Amino acid sequence: MIQHPYVSIIIPCHNEARRLRETVFKIVQYAERELRHRYEILLVENGSTDGTLRVAKNLEHTYRPVRVLCLEDRSKAAAVQYGMSMATGEYRYMCDCDLSTPIGELTRFLKLMEDGWDIVIGSREHFEAKVETTFKRWFIGRVFQGVVKACCDELVYKDTQCGFKLFTAHAANDIFPRLECASMAFDVEVLYLANHLGYYCTDMPVTFVHNPDSRVRLVRDSWLMLRDVLRIRKLHAGVRPSYKQKKIPV
Repeated sequence: MIQHPYVSIIIPCHNEARRLRETVFKIVQYAERELRHRYEILLVENGSTDGTLRVAKNLEHTYRPVRVLCLEDRSKAAAVQYGMSMATGEYRYMCDCDLSTPIGELTRFLKLMEDGWDIVIGSREHFEAKVETTFKRWFIGRVFQGVVKACCDELVYKDTQCGFKLFTAHAANDIFPRLECASMAFDVEVLYLANHLGYYCTDMPVTFVHNPDSRVRLVRDSWLMLRDVLRIRKLHAGVRPSYKQKKIPV
């Protein structure tokens, strides 16, 4: 276990045996060059049926910064929430196993964080983003963001669902224990809570290449997400700022 890491990289791993080795290898290569041993990689295996846990354990024995965490809950929300709670880094980066946004983008996330932001989220809808995806996924994403805007109009982000986000330890420890949504709408819930708790959040353009082997099930996941977005306000009606305000980064 790495003592006092600069950044924790949290990867939900549900049925990821096929690509997990390559993903961890790419992250270690990047981190050894850019982060210089001040990092940890948390592989959160949750309910896999394809040998993901065995692969993860082998990686834990191969690479000192790798830690394996296990959950029975198959939801990505639970995996990210648990990973955030177990992380020890000054910064906490949630990262999809397919690396559809390359790990090298973490350097840009961290640069913004060092400018004073509490949370930096990747955006595929930023005019400077470089995105390769299918029209179907783009269209469903736009419809969902329209629902988010209607239900949580204080959220100004064009892309709440990108799976690559960076948090300070303080923000992560304050926000993630409060989560109630088990669907992929937990991203919206995180940003809603961040806004109401007084954290400073910005988005940044990312490179994103859609992986056809994505774990998102468009029809089923979309309905569950819609249900949860409609109840986020009610779930957190009593939330009040708990964070001492500071000067907004410029």
